[in-house]
Amino acid sequence: MSLMADPSETPPPEPSPLVARAEQVVLVVLALAVVAGVAWRAADYWRIGAEPIEVVPPPEGPTFRVNVNQADWVTLSLIPGVGEKLAKRIVEVRQERGGKFESLDDLKVVPGIGDKILEKLRPYLSLGDPNAGDEPVEMVDAP
Repeated sequence: MSLMADPSETPPPEPSPLVARAEQVVLVVLALAVVAGVAWRAADYWRIGAEPIEVVPPPEGPTFRVNVNQADWVTLSLIPGVGEKLAKRIVEVRQERGGKFESLDDLKVVPGIGDKILEKLRPYLSLGDPNAGDEPVEMVDAP
């Protein structure tokens, strides 16, 4: 018995794959098509019966008014156009004036508030009795 293989013997044939390469590509494409179809149906199913979203624009005018004679700087800073620094200045000037403003025009003495700024802020501001103990924010009906 020799360890060398007999050259007259032919090597055994290599086993062929169960599915040829071209058939594999076709099966992958079909599988992807099935998955895409299922995803499409699922997306379509979840949309059935859904109502369109109604976009409601924000109200045109202010929905609240702040009493400048009672509000702290945090509440004043919630007014559009008034930041932390300006709100703190309003409170400082109010305290210097004895705790109240006689009219909204008195806010012009606050550094940073001129005619233009005051006109933008006026719809959001109110004056009230500082001794009344009311809430500093009054809700206004939306237009």
